[in-house]
Amino acid sequence: MLNPQITLQKNIPYIKRKFGDSPDETAFIRWFLKTKLINSGFSSIYITPFDFLHPHTPMKIIPFIEKIGYKLERIPLIKEIAGSLFITAKKLN
Repeated sequence: MLNPQITLQKNIPYIKRKFGDSPDETAFIRWFLKTKLINSGFSSIYITPFDFLHPHTPMKIIPFIEKIGYKLERIPLIKEIAGSLFITAKKLN
């Protein structure tokens, strides 16, 4: 939800319709997600932002965007606007 495009897409009805945002989709802020997972009985929670490749990226420039994305994923504040989250956790018994 920290990604500017997603913030606009989730909060402005016209943009939501234009991008085909489905009602069952949501966006997450990883700290809030981690709290929810803890409260649901999970431990060893790791949430890593990744992926700056937009679905509409032209094929020709994908290798270039991927290289930039790998670098952006390592910058503390910038990585928070990445497009995806990689999540691992263990369910407590």
